[in-house]
Amino acid sequence: MGFRACVWDLDGTLLYTLPTIHHYCNQSLRHFGFHGITLDECRDLCRLSIAEFYHKLLKLGGCPPDRVAALQPAIRDYDCAAYLSDFTYLTQPYAGVCETLAELNRRGIKNAVLTNKPNAVACALIDRFFGDAMELCVGQTPETISKPDPHSMDPVLDQLGIPREQILYVGDTDVDMQTARNTQTAAAAAAWGYQPLEMLLPYHPEFIVRRPEQLLTIF
Repeated sequence: MGFRACVWDLDGTLLYTLPTIHHYCNQSLRHFGFHGITLDECRDLCRLSIAEFYHKLLKLGGCPPDRVAALQPAIRDYDCAAYLSDFTYLTQPYAGVCETLAELNRRGIKNAVLTNKPNAVACALIDRFFGDAMELCVGQTPETISKPDPHSMDPVLDQLGIPREQILYVGDTDVDMQTARNTQTAAAAAAWGYQPLEMLLPYHPEFIVRRPEQLLTIF
């Protein structure tokens, strides 16, 4: 039996968000009196859970180690509010993504998102750029489990009502490949994203796709 659902990572897979994340991270750091980070440093943060993201962001921005834990909730809330104020700033879908989603839907394949991005921001982005083409968006809340935990895919499986062996997970980072392995779903390594392909290959993804349209050969 073939795949019945395509579950996507968000940042670096569906949307090119790196300049946006970089902009709001630096705005947030400076608000709290710290220095900004480089684009490459920001790129590495994009693979992390929310807790890990803001912990490392503060350290990179020069926050004293003894203040990092206490400041994490404050900078997270400030950053998310700033991001939501103009969440499309500098963000755009990767070429071919919208057409691929439309064709998958035409074939009866369900599209969904599983991301470590804060849920409010993730769902706002999905609604703005993809609308009804996406069946479901699962981002991070205090109640959800971060990728690559073996249970991180559970909300997607429960809400789609599709068994894991009929799910293809598409992502651009080592964390995404770990997520597929840990949740026992097939993996497609997206070679157009934030991490080089050689960092994904050690996880032996079932498929390698160099542009979104190549996913159509799998379904």
